[in-house]
Amino acid sequence: MGKKEPAESFGAKLKALREKEGLSLEELGARTDLKPSYLLSLERDEFLPHVAEIIRLARTLSVEPASFMEKDLPESQPGQRRKAHEVRTQDYAYKTLTPFETGRHLMAFRVSIDPESTHKKVVYRHEGEEFIYVISGRLRLQVGKKHHQLGPGETIHFNSSERHILKNPGKEPAQLLVVVYAP
Repeated sequence: MGKKEPAESFGAKLKALREKEGLSLEELGARTDLKPSYLLSLERDEFLPHVAEIIRLARTLSVEPASFMEKDLPESQPGQRRKAHEVRTQDYAYKTLTPFETGRHLMAFRVSIDPESTHKKVVYRHEGEEFIYVISGRLRLQVGKKHHQLGPGETIHFNSSERHILKNPGKEPAQLLVVVYAP
C-alpha cells in the first residue's frame, strides 16, 4: 500500500480555487470585501477565518463551505460516507451541521471554545444575522458596546454586521450551536 498524501490545507484549497476562477488576490478581495493582504495570510495558513468569512469565500468561489473543512477520502474507500471535519483555530473549533446549497442563506455550526479563552486574531463583523444557543459551558459575548453573559440553555440573536467577540470565561469548554444567516 502506498503512502497516503496529506490533506490539502485551508490555504492551499483557497489558493487553488481562486486561481481556478482566474482571480487575483485583489479581485477576490473586492468581491468578498476582504483585504488582499488578509487573503494572502489565509492562503499561507497563518490562521483560519471566521465561519462567516468561509461562507462568503465559498459563495464567491461557487463551492460548498464544507469543502474547505473536509478531508478527502482515500481513493481506496470510495463508498465510505464523508464525515464532518472539525476545523481548529487558536482557541475554538467548529463543525458544519448543514449542507451547502446554492441560494441557501442559513448555515449551522457546532462551536467549541476552549476554557478561559478568546479567539485572538479577529473581531468578527459580517453581513447578516447570528443566533447562538449555549449547549454547555459559559459564553461572554460583546456585540457592539453591549456585553452579554450566557449559560447552558440560553440564547442570543443579533445583527452580525455589528462587531462581536466571543469569549469563554469558564473552566470547561463552551459548546455552542451557532446559526448564521448570510444574505
